[in-house]
Amino acid sequence: MKFLSLLFLILFTVSCATHKFMRGTVAMKVDENTAHVCLGDNDVAKGDKVIFFKNECVSVGGERGGGDGECKLKVLGEGKVKKVLNSHYSHVETNGNFSFKEGTMVQKK
Repeated sequence: MKFLSLLFLILFTVSCATHKFMRGTVAMKVDENTAHVCLGDNDVAKGDKVIFFKNECVSVGGERGGGDGECKLKVLGEGKVKKVLNSHYSHVETNGNFSFKEGTMVQKK
């Protein structure tokens, strides 16, 4: 019984740990410089900076996969939250020095 209590306490503590980085994706590209991103009012606030990035993966196996590969995060650029739309989405504006598309990953800086 003590083991189950200890296990429950550990699982509860781990599940309540806060995330250091809030991540989301571009849900809708409004134009070349602005987007609606999946970061809501619990994740970001007006004026927060966000980083746009993507995975760049290199496959070491055959064409059909199954081999070893390596992925690295590549930073594309930054943006700023102009308006938090609701609990799920925010309006972000970039300086236009990089290109992005729907599905591009974003993270609070």
